[in-house]
Amino acid sequence: METKITLGIFDDHPFFITGLRAFLEQHPFISILFTAITKPDLEKELSKHLPDILMMDVLAPDVTGLELYFYVRKNYEALKIIAYTSLRSEILIDSLLSIGVKGYVNKNQPPEDLLEAIKDVHYDLISVPDEYKDLIPETIGVKAIFTPRESEIMKLIANGQTSDIIAKELQVSLRTVENIKLNLFKKLDVKNAAELILAATRLGYLS
Repeated sequence: METKITLGIFDDHPFFITGLRAFLEQHPFISILFTAITKPDLEKELSKHLPDILMMDVLAPDVTGLELYFYVRKNYEALKIIAYTSLRSEILIDSLLSIGVKGYVNKNQPPEDLLEAIKDVHYDLISVPDEYKDLIPETIGVKAIFTPRESEIMKLIANGQTSDIIAKELQVSLRTVENIKLNLFKKLDVKNAAELILAATRLGYLS
């Protein structure tokens, strides 16, 4: 069974949160830990319990610019953040990525894109629309530490499993598997699965 992902949601529109929560809770792999509509609400909730992922709008009446993002990154450095907003700006997305935000989804994108972003960010991938992929910082070096999911998929690749089979076995989407494979390629500076297996074996990542 797929791991349950806990979410916190910050948005200053209660009606929007109600609809978003209803949509997300249809999916058994998601659990909503809390919702917040003001900065004090969010600060209070985070002081009590941390979700796997915090989904945050950018605009709010009691917040200036990316003030709240800086607050969360400073006080909860390990917390993964997805910016979920109606704003669409390359400069904004670049700024978000530069301070450590893991995902960006525009509210006008299909709901399925949000689900994919939640899964990708949960598995330590950076998730942005294709047109903004060039803003993602390069992952450096063959000595990068792999996440448990990356290690799991790397071993399955080494065992000759195709992406389709891996997706079915792990009960994740094919897109998630392909994104993790691309992340592995970047970390090991390789271009295909054969080079991945060779490099990982030489460096001791595969026994």
